[in-house]
Amino acid sequence: MIKLSNTSKMKVTGKKVRSWSLEAGVTCPMAKGVEVCEGCYAMKGTYRFPVVKALRQHNRKDYKTADFVDRMITACSPYDMVRLFDSGDCETVELATKLEEVIKGSPTVTWWLPSRMDKSTTVGPILKRIATLPNVAVRFSADNIGFKEERLGVNSYVIRPSDIAEAVTRGVALCPVTIPGSTQKSCDTCTKCYTDEPVAYLIH
Repeated sequence: MIKLSNTSKMKVTGKKVRSWSLEAGVTCPMAKGVEVCEGCYAMKGTYRFPVVKALRQHNRKDYKTADFVDRMITACSPYDMVRLFDSGDCETVELATKLEEVIKGSPTVTWWLPSRMDKSTTVGPILKRIATLPNVAVRFSADNIGFKEERLGVNSYVIRPSDIAEAVTRGVALCPVTIPGSTQKSCDTCTKCYTDEPVAYLIH
């Protein structure tokens, strides 16, 4: 059974939105020694609840089944937007290959796929191929907090309040949900993460 999540922070006005994720940490091969991952939001708070962890553990087993692609297409096609990996990452070649088929097979869905697996010699080329599809934004995540020493292709950053001025200078959009003092609690009308536009998220 495909298990999608309905994450309150991802609500987009006038759109039907869901996410599909894996458990953080155990499915993040490229997180070791990464500054950003040391304070991973997906290993805190509600992500630690047994029911939340169980869903993501189910998804890890489920993607390895023979009919996963067909079931995933059927489950996701009714939605306007689907985010992959609000926790976890595209850990294997098998998963990357299957997600490529899912995205191709659901052209009416706009996909958001954040990942650090572009650093993988096996998964990375598949993700870069997926990034050429017209209905997906593959967002490669920075390893460091701020804008220092990032690899080519990064378009998602985690920053501190002291980095805001540099973000503005660089033309990097700020996630409105994470801006200090913001009253915006969800994506609302902002859909920049479903595009290739650089976005910075204040550390949270």
